[in-house]
Order: sequence, then C-alpha cells, then structure tokens
Amino acid sequence: MTYETVIHKYSGAEIRMPISEDGYSLCPVCGEKARNKEFRPYDEEGMPSYGICSCGIEFGYECSPESTEQDWVSYREKWIQSELEFGNSRKLSKSEKLTQLKQIGIENYC
Repeated sequence: MTYETVIHKYSGAEIRMPISEDGYSLCPVCGEKARNKEFRPYDEEGMPSYGICSCGIEFGYECSPESTEQDWVSYREKWIQSELEFGNSRKLSKSEKLTQLKQIGIENYC
C-alpha cells in the first residue's frame, strides 16, 4: 500500500490517503476500495469530493482535511460495532470488516 498526499488549498492541512497497489483509493476508516480507479476523496487542491463510503464516512464532512488518525479510529470503532452504515450498502459481518481493514494495514484490530 502506498499513500497519496495533497495539501488543502485553504487550510494548508496535509491529507494522506491510502492507495491500493493497483491504484485505487482506499477508505482510511474501513479500507474499502473505491469502485472507480479515478475516484479520489480529495482532489489535487485538497478539496473534498463529498463522496460517501459504505461505512458511512463522508469525505469533506466527517472526514475533513483536519481529520486525524484518531478521528478515523473513532469512526472505525463505530463501523465495526455497526453503529455506522450507509443507505443500501452491503452489510458486512464483523469478520468481513476485519478482513477489509487489512487493506489499510490494520492487521490486529481488537
């Protein structure tokens, strides 16, 4: 896994987003792979897409340029406990969620 880093145009915040080996964006909360290879949660100026991941995180709202890994850990915990879900997205078992987290380097989630 690699990361793409952009600098937010207005705040100057550095946004570091995980990218899969085949070039797809990965959600920093749940590790879900984007459906479209061109999709990025933030553009080259750090402006959010306002896309919503199936874990319920909206890039530019809950996942802002100022979001930290600790924010993502908090959202991740809610997602693992099924407190965050989005619309008609496929519901994953806890085991499937833990497997998906491996895509963003989280191997041993408690």
